[in-house]
Amino acid sequence: MKKQPIGFSFEHLLDILTVNCIKRQVRHEAVNATPTTSLRFD
Repeated sequence: MKKQPIGFSFEHLLDILTVNCIKRQVRHEAVNATPTTSLRFD
């Protein structure tokens, strides 16, 4: 019943990092495009 929890957690961590990177990039683009709207959105 051992399913390599380390590998699973690594994939999960990688997925979280990818999502955070995408969010950061989107927020960065939004800030560069319209600062006032992004501040209100946050």
